[in-house]
Amino acid sequence: MAHNLLNQWFFISILVILKALSTSSVCYLQDHQIRDEWRLILQFQDDELKLLRQRDIADNTTLYFVCGEHEVTEMKCENGHLNGEMPLPHCYNRPMPVLKAETDADLCPHQLYRVGFNIKCRDQEYFHTTYLVCFDHRQMICKFTINEAYPFVQGRPRDMRFDPDEIFTMNIFAAYNKRSILSRFNGLLGSQQTFMGFDEQVRRFDRGHFTPAGDFMLNTLIRSTFKMINVIPQFHAINDGNWRLMEEWARNPLNTPSKVCSGAFDWVLQLPNSNGDDVEIYFSDRLIPVPLWTYKVVLSRDGVRTVFLQYNNIHDQRVPPQIPGDICRIVACPSSIFLTQSNFLGYTYCCGQEHFMNQVVPNLRGYC
Repeated sequence: MAHNLLNQWFFISILVILKALSTSSVCYLQDHQIRDEWRLILQFQDDELKLLRQRDIADNTTLYFVCGEHEVTEMKCENGHLNGEMPLPHCYNRPMPVLKAETDADLCPHQLYRVGFNIKCRDQEYFHTTYLVCFDHRQMICKFTINEAYPFVQGRPRDMRFDPDEIFTMNIFAAYNKRSILSRFNGLLGSQQTFMGFDEQVRRFDRGHFTPAGDFMLNTLIRSTFKMINVIPQFHAINDGNWRLMEEWARNPLNTPSKVCSGAFDWVLQLPNSNGDDVEIYFSDRLIPVPLWTYKVVLSRDGVRTVFLQYNNIHDQRVPPQIPGDICRIVACPSSIFLTQSNFLGYTYCCGQEHFMNQVVPNLRGYC
């Protein structure tokens, strides 16, 4: 039954895309035209210059392919065709994502960053934002991010690496390595602990993206998500389990462009040490806590809001896990997403959106 519903969902998604493409004369970027493209592509339409986020380009739209400050290629979509040849020659001066610090205490009580690109185009200086990050420097952990999700186009390039942005020292950056985590577990829980083994594969941790790479089409934009301020310690099975399904659901063509807020609560994962005492798990001394509960708020293009609450503890055998405090009034999840209710894959609740936005994360109202 679930398989049939999934097929119907995919078929409807394809129809939505085809209908959008058939409503007007549009240009369409093919895989081979963008697969190895490292330029930043901007679109100028209706007197607005913004990042290109989708394959389809409306007629009479001008595109700017930016490779460094002095190499900008201009093309225009005319009658369904770009008036230039693609792919373009290799870009050696790739635009690099940067952080722009801002102050907004109502939104983020810690440090707010805009992740994006400084670009010179049309004889003006621009900063184009890819997503927002609320980062706690005291504990070196991401509290939440805000982004727009678009349909998946391509996977990440092979040479992608996480950027510490001169915020993470090498010691703190290395705290996410498997050997460092094993040493940390042995120090906190005792050398005979059974929660993390040498060269652990099944129970290992990921640098779990809050704003996912898959929400972005171009290599330059994908690279902007590989920031250490955009990750939390997340169990691999959960990151690749129900969390991934929520990401994919948020960028389904039926929902996009959707506004997404992803975050973590202050509760920290606790595991028993050799004496049976519960110990809070930090990857470094009171730094990089492993969040016990995370959330994702998805506001679809039709204005429908869905709130997911997820448990980040694969070692807990109690199902379902008990929700702390009054952070979630449980409701049924959308029938179009198929989540496996196990702690190993990330036990997930759906919450009443009105209570969650008004009482739990009122700072995010108006953003997602």
